[in-house]
Amino acid sequence: MRHLWASLLALAPAAAAAYCPCYTLSSSYNSYNCGVEAAPGTNPNLTTWQSIFSLVAQGPSVWGTAGPSVADLGEGCNKPQPPHKVPARFPCELLKAIAMQESGWRQFCVPDTPADQVGGASRTIISFDCGYGVGQVTSGMHIGESPGFDRSRVASDATYNLATGTRILASKWSYTNCVGDNQPRIVEHWYSATWAYNGLAYSNNPNNPIYSTSRGVYRPSVGGAAPYQEKVFGRVEYPPSAAHWSSVALAYPDLADIGTGSSPPDLPEPTCAGPTNCATSRSTHVSSCFGVDAGSPDAGKPDAGSSADAGSNADAGQPDAGQAGSDAGGSAPPDAGATADAGSAGAPIPAATPASQLGEAVGGCGCSSTETRTLLLLTLLGLLARKQFSGRRD
Repeated sequence: MRHLWASLLALAPAAAAAYCPCYTLSSSYNSYNCGVEAAPGTNPNLTTWQSIFSLVAQGPSVWGTAGPSVADLGEGCNKPQPPHKVPARFPCELLKAIAMQESGWRQFCVPDTPADQVGGASRTIISFDCGYGVGQVTSGMHIGESPGFDRSRVASDATYNLATGTRILASKWSYTNCVGDNQPRIVEHWYSATWAYNGLAYSNNPNNPIYSTSRGVYRPSVGGAAPYQEKVFGRVEYPPSAAHWSSVALAYPDLADIGTGSSPPDLPEPTCAGPTNCATSRSTHVSSCFGVDAGSPDAGKPDAGSSADAGSNADAGQPDAGQAGSDAGGSAPPDAGATADAGSAGAPIPAATPASQLGEAVGGCGCSSTETRTLLLLTLLGLLARKQFSGRRD
C-alpha cells in the first residue's frame, strides 16, 4: 500500500532531482527506531549494477558469502508438475523493476533530508520507516531486532542488500498461493509474491475501486493509481532505458480470478494483455537470466531492449517512496530517478522468451515540481513522516 506522503508526491510533475533520505540511527529525526547507522559509499554505476543483478538473480548457490542464506523455493502446483523444492533463483527483470520502484537503483546518495543529515559524504539511503538501501530492506533493521542476516552489510553493501531483498521476496513466494504452475523461472508467476512484497492488503488488490477499471499497463512516465504489483510489472514492460533491461510485455491474471480479498487466491496461468484487458491475450515469459550463469561471458551485461518509453528519462526509473506495508520500505518519492550512468553498460544478453515457445510444459520490488509545489510537498513530508507508521512489516 502507498503511504500518504508518497501519494501526495505522486501529484508532482516528472522528476528533475533525486530524493535522498537518511533517517540513520544517530539522527534526531529517527522516530521509527532505525537501528543501523548509515554507511559511507559511492553508488554503483550502471555497469556495476548489471553485474550485481546478474549475480543476485542466480541465488545463494552462486552468490555464496556475498549474500545471506535463502531457503529453497517451492515449484509446481500439479498443473501438471508435482510440488517440489528447487534452489532459489529469481527473474532478473523482476529484481531490476522492483529495485527501480523502491529506490531508483540507489544504495548510496548524499542526503537531502532530514535536516540534521543534509549534505556531507554519500551514504546509505534510509527511508523514514527504516527501509535501507537499494532493496529498501525494512524487516530486521529496527532497534532491538535480530534477523538472520548481517544488518551492517545491508547498509554498507549493495550486493548483500539486494540479496537480502530476494530473501524477503522468496519468503513471499513461499506463503502466497500458486500462480499457474508456480515456476520460479516464469516472470508472471511472481505476481502474488510481488503483491506480498509490498504487503498482503486490500490496497494492492487490483479490484479495489480506487483503481480505474479501464486502466492499462502502468507506465512510469505517465504515472497514475495502480496496485504495487502492477507498477512493478509495468516497469518490466517500460524500462527507463534500453541499457537498463529489455522490455518484456508481461501477461496478467484475470481480475475475475483474483476476487476482492487482501491476498490473491490460487490463480490460473496469466493470459491477459493488461490488468483490465483480457479481450487480448499474451503469453507468459521465462526470465532471460535463467540459463545464463553468473560466471558466463554474458553475465552482468545489460539487456538491450526497447519499449515505448525506453530511453525516455522523464521518469527514468523513478521510485515509489514510503511503501507502507512492505518489507521493502521504499525510500524515495515516486518519479525520482537515477540515470546518470545510463548508456555505460556492456553488451546485451537475450531477452526473456515467451514460455509458449519452449519445448516443455509450462503451466500455471526525485521529486521535482514547480518551486511552490516542491516547498509545499516537502513541508507535508516533514509533518507526515513523523506520524505513527501503521503499515505491515513481516
